[in-house]
Amino acid sequence: MRDFFSSWKFKSIIALTVVLLGILLYSAFCGGQGNFIQNTISFITVPFQRGAAFVSDSVTGFFDRYLQSAENYDENLKLKQTIRELRDQLTEFEKIKNENEQLRQIVGITDSKDKMSFAPATVISRDTNDTYGSFVIDKGTLDGLSLNDPVMSSEGLVGIITSISPINARVKTILNPDISIGSYEIQSKELGVCSGDASLAKNGNCKLSILSNETTITKGDLIVTSGSSGIYPRDLTIGTIQDVHQEEHGVTLYAVVKPVSDVNTLKNVYVITDFEGKGSILEGKSESAGAKK
Repeated sequence: MRDFFSSWKFKSIIALTVVLLGILLYSAFCGGQGNFIQNTISFITVPFQRGAAFVSDSVTGFFDRYLQSAENYDENLKLKQTIRELRDQLTEFEKIKNENEQLRQIVGITDSKDKMSFAPATVISRDTNDTYGSFVIDKGTLDGLSLNDPVMSSEGLVGIITSISPINARVKTILNPDISIGSYEIQSKELGVCSGDASLAKNGNCKLSILSNETTITKGDLIVTSGSSGIYPRDLTIGTIQDVHQEEHGVTLYAVVKPVSDVNTLKNVYVITDFEGKGSILEGKSESAGAKK
């Protein structure tokens, strides 16, 4: 028994009794026994309530943060999709803007009353083994293109379609010896035939043939299409005269022509799908496309 009175259990009971006695006396002075019981219950339960509230708040906060993160993730995905759509729209707008600008330039260059229809196209590949700069465009018969349709840039004539499929077409340029075009000098109206030449093509030039020894054509003169065969519209710009030389046979002269477009750097072109007088004259020796139907 003596050990019990000196143990921590007995001391704890005494301490608790003193606390309860103090609460009883305080309650007696402040309102009676009811308050004593209520205060005693509160004294015991409040610490547990506080703990439960802390746990509840912590769990709620965790799930709130998780749900908020999920909402932010979904919102970020939507924003990224919107940005992609706006970027695509901007790219398409710039493409249409450039095409319209080039069409305005083409109309100004041709300065012709002939009604022409154009189909814009993009260069998608080049033949690196072709010294004459042939290339493939991303349009074909499904887009209204046909074999032997002329191809031009915003500056002037580039070449002609020599093979075609439903979805793409191959273009031979005016540097190719297979291509010959009825042409004339815009001031003197002197006629000639502009064609590719193997030696001149190395410097990006082509050849204007059948010039008489009395020609007045000189450096800087402008050469355009004559439209004599029905393959090319009249008055498409081809290039400018660089030099005039005597042919090897010594009977006629020829001129070196610098095309207005660099066929090796073109990215966008326009195919002339229709024009007044198209196909009105059969292809002849003086003007040919070099294509086989």
